This record gives sequence, structure tokens and C-alpha cells, in this order.
Amino acid sequence: MEKYPWWWISGQNLLFVIYFGLGYVLLSPIKVSNIPVIAILYAAFLAVMLLIVLRKHLCTNCYYYGKWCSTGWGKLSSLMFKEKSGNYKLGIKLAGITWGIGTATPIIVGIIPAIKNHLLLLIWIVFLLLTPVVMFAHKKSCQRCKMRDICPASMAHPK
Repeated sequence: MEKYPWWWISGQNLLFVIYFGLGYVLLSPIKVSNIPVIAILYAAFLAVMLLIVLRKHLCTNCYYYGKWCSTGWGKLSSLMFKEKSGNYKLGIKLAGITWGIGTATPIIVGIIPAIKNHLLLLIWIVFLLLTPVVMFAHKKSCQRCKMRDICPASMAHPK
């Protein structure tokens, strides 16, 4: 795709907000001095990594820099950084770490409060079930991407 439709971009971002929002909710009962420190650190980490660091290192080196990619982040990155100003190889590594932490933390740490609370257990199950949905949506985006054959993080082809 040369330009992704607004409904796909909106849907991708809404899915991410719901997914990581549920992660935040799962982590919020764990408190230090009545402050949900882990949940706040989780949200801050994801915001910085997904909206700034990865945009610098991935999007500035992408075909979609300044364009409407599947998430709209190519457009976002062009508002913040110069083209080719990031380190693409570093970005690929950081993306894996970011998505790993963003997914594993609510599953592993979030089960602790979920065991004691039926509503949190339901949220934990929904988070778990949404994980393959997020991956499927990402794969669909990769299959339509102009960089699918050269991007080391592409999910378009079986590895």
C-alpha cells in the first residue's frame, strides 16, 4: 500500500491503546506507598519507546517517513525528526525489547493481582487473547507494506 486508509490507522492505534491500557490496569493494583509505580513505569516506558525512540530509529529510515503508514507513525516521525537520523539496526533491537516488555509484563506480573480478583482475572484473560490479535493485525500491515521484503522486522514472510 502506498497510503493506508484512515480507518486502518485509527483501528491499529485504538487496538494498541486498548491492549496496553489493559496492561496498565493489570499492573495498577501493585502499589508502593499507595502509588501504582509498576503501572506508571510501564505506561511511561511504552509512551517514550513507541512514540519517540522507535519513531527516531525506525520511522526515519522507512519508506513511509512523512507518509500515512499503517499506524500513522511515519507522519508523526517526520514532525519530530529528520529523515535517516536514526539507527535502523538499533531500532529493530529496541522494537523487540519494547514489544516483549509491553506484552510479557502484564502477563507475568499481572497474574499476581488477577488471582485474587475475578474482574482482573477476566481482564488478564482478555489481554492474553488480544495478544495474537495484535500480532495478526501487525502481520496484515506488514503484508501490505512497501518495505516488507527488506525490513528485518517484517512479519510478511515466514522466517
